[in-house]
Amino acid sequence: MYHSQISGDKDTIKIRIKKSNLTTQVTSKLLKSEGGKGIKMFPILMLPITRVLRNELEHRWRQNNTGDKDNQEPDEQSVWGHSIPTPILHKIFQHLCLQEGSLPMLIRLSKVCKLWRNVSLSPSLWQKVDLNWVRERFRTDQKLNWLIDNRLAICQDLNLGVWKLRNIQTSLEYLIEHCPELRGLNLSGWKGLNADNLKYITQECRKLERLDLSSINSTSAINAQPLVCLAQTMNSRLTHLVLAHNKLAGFTQIMSALAANCPNLQLLDISNIRTFAHNTALLHIEKIQSGCPKLRVLRITNSQIWLAPATVAEQIASPGFPMLEELSLAGIEDDQTTTARSVDDDGIERILKNSTKLRLLDIRGCIRLTDSGLVKVPAWDLEHLFLSACYITRSQNAGLELIVQKWSHSLLEVDLAWSTATASLDAAVQALAEKGDESPLRILNLCGSSVSLEPVKAILMKCPNLHSINLQSCRALPRGIKRLYTGSAVNNLRQSLQDKPKTESNESETDQQSPEHANVSGNT
Repeated sequence: MYHSQISGDKDTIKIRIKKSNLTTQVTSKLLKSEGGKGIKMFPILMLPITRVLRNELEHRWRQNNTGDKDNQEPDEQSVWGHSIPTPILHKIFQHLCLQEGSLPMLIRLSKVCKLWRNVSLSPSLWQKVDLNWVRERFRTDQKLNWLIDNRLAICQDLNLGVWKLRNIQTSLEYLIEHCPELRGLNLSGWKGLNADNLKYITQECRKLERLDLSSINSTSAINAQPLVCLAQTMNSRLTHLVLAHNKLAGFTQIMSALAANCPNLQLLDISNIRTFAHNTALLHIEKIQSGCPKLRVLRITNSQIWLAPATVAEQIASPGFPMLEELSLAGIEDDQTTTARSVDDDGIERILKNSTKLRLLDIRGCIRLTDSGLVKVPAWDLEHLFLSACYITRSQNAGLELIVQKWSHSLLEVDLAWSTATASLDAAVQALAEKGDESPLRILNLCGSSVSLEPVKAILMKCPNLHSINLQSCRALPRGIKRLYTGSAVNNLRQSLQDKPKTESNESETDQQSPEHANVSGNT
């Protein structure tokens, strides 16, 4: 699931990515891993066992969570402790850690019984750890050293975002010395991180592949030299680099170093980048395409970055991004310096050259993109499309219906918020509904749009997989249904519209029948 929203200060766009449903991957790994009968039956028994495990965990958690007992063993031994062989219990824990993360899951599991505690302390379960679960008052140098010594010996992916350590260099040395298997490191929000720290990380952490350096500058801009050295030192090891929410000096040199030295780069996040001179930086997209052919995710959300001009020969020679799956160019309307204000049909064609595997496209706020430029996007199985505040959604003559029809067989999520072109919007929503039972659509955002009631009815009646629909501030709809509906509330709305059409005379009755809905983050 992909979510993005305008932040509180209204000058940045935050992005959160979450992927789930790992059952299939875990099952296939388990089938290949060990040959015992119990292990072979594990994928079949996983779901019922996990449900029982959760019930047991919840019961024991209530009993043991009366105080701070992180290092205490429970007095009673659970029945499960005598019933499940340790290898099977370890596999169950491993499944849960892959699905929900090592923390706080392993802490809670350790409080059920002695056996569960012993299994939960296995270092092999602490391979992907998000230490943001640690309470803020405990995020100290001493606590980090204790975790490194007792839990993180073979950790491969570590999130230390927003930890405020007194001695950054000493902590980094201790971490890298005692966690030799580290491949992913998140240092977002480390305001005291300097060039020497970055040099030490890239040179001494020899297996490091993924690095998050978002929001690390406090007052002055980050100099280009340490990031150029980072690209040159990590070279082909670097697969993921996040530089979001920073002010950078020498942006062009940094991108050139990545293109020249990092052929295996798969994710590049340069969202919310501000330049040192407060003007736009130039991105030579053809150089990135030639030097980083494996790029799967490119995020340039709300950044002061424009595409550098390129000759026709350079554009023809470029291989494009054949592996690209996600592209975000969104920007807020008030900022005229962002990528969203500069990219046009020619720019989107240059970026998405040969990108047949694209699954997510976020072009909110791109006022220079037209329907003809979007129709030419080479991907045929787009799943997430975000178009709010685009020229396409505000022009009566735009072919919004054609765009939606192209991907209606594969779209899971569509954002058409704040669309004012009523006729083309209604036609587009009707086009989404034409697939009927075959439609995979799950999320539709129509917030603030001028959509009519009939297309909304059509999408509700014909799309059985619809899980969320946002009708807030839709001025053409009766006031009684201008809400965000999720889960069972969508079925209630569908039933109410089917049984009794909405009119101004029964709005108060509709308000009483409609359930209260919990707020969930949506696309704006």
